[in-house]
Amino acid sequence: MHPPVALTRPWPEDADDIAAALADWDVVRWLTRLPWPYGTADARDFIAAAGLDEHAIRLDGRLVGMVQAGRIFGIWIAPDRQGQGIGRRAGVLALSRLFLSGATEVHAHCLIGNDRSARLLAWLGFRSCGRTVLRSRPLRAEVPAEMLHLDRDTFQQRHAIALTTPRLRIDAVTPDDLPALHRIVTKPDVARMLLRYDPAMTLDDVQPLLLQGALLPPLRLAVRYRGQVVGIVGLSEGPPPRLNYFLDPAHAGQGLGQEMVAAVFAELVARFDPPEVLAGAFVDNDASRKILKNLGFRRGEDLELQSLGRASPAPAALYRWRPGLLG
Repeated sequence: MHPPVALTRPWPEDADDIAAALADWDVVRWLTRLPWPYGTADARDFIAAAGLDEHAIRLDGRLVGMVQAGRIFGIWIAPDRQGQGIGRRAGVLALSRLFLSGATEVHAHCLIGNDRSARLLAWLGFRSCGRTVLRSRPLRAEVPAEMLHLDRDTFQQRHAIALTTPRLRIDAVTPDDLPALHRIVTKPDVARMLLRYDPAMTLDDVQPLLLQGALLPPLRLAVRYRGQVVGIVGLSEGPPPRLNYFLDPAHAGQGLGQEMVAAVFAELVARFDPPEVLAGAFVDNDASRKILKNLGFRRGEDLELQSLGRASPAPAALYRWRPGLLG
């Protein structure tokens, strides 16, 4: 299970935590641009000037590190929080947001001898592309460093969304999943609750709708229960993006729909920090409307939608989720 890490902007009240973490020489000596010694005034200056690609890493609301993911990737974790998987999780979240923004690659530097950072960068998918020499402000010297590179395809191969819940495995749709998903989505009682599916569709018809990526929108994730594919959770491109899902009616009434959508939605929010997410539900789809309500979506405008699985437009509602909407 991932540590419950969240990324936010650094806040003015974080200055003391940043200064305390960067009072440790074993952290600062691997960071080339920081002054030494590092104090609260330095932290305040950093917070005031922090760019949009610099994220505070929070655990239970407390800052435990920083990660930058822009043209250059860099990360540090407070010494008392190292070795807990926080850096890995924060790296995946920050890089997911970077590639969502349209970036296709990112670079990093790792000082020779910084074995902990080298292991993290290799795990994230960075590959060496040569050596260089950097000026280290805290060391007051020129130091050798490894240059590294990561592209979006490599990151997707390693870190596409894959989740495990108490009863489910949720991951990328494969070609082998398509026959089962076609069987589900062309059931009349499933197709009528969706927009783009008709019970008469062939496997070739549904393939482009189902066989999509598992990292960036538009994405589709297969839901697996007891070794069988039983549904899909997806997110369309925005803005704002739209959440969509379906479950085999043979497995209805067991709470699997709530379990699968809640798990995927939490991961999507953690990775992409969307300011808003939409979802639509037909008024006669009580199960879907309950799932959305439990996730914090609020019913917005009423409208009529045309489903390929229905003979005519039917009453529906547009649901909206925003951070803090329940608060």
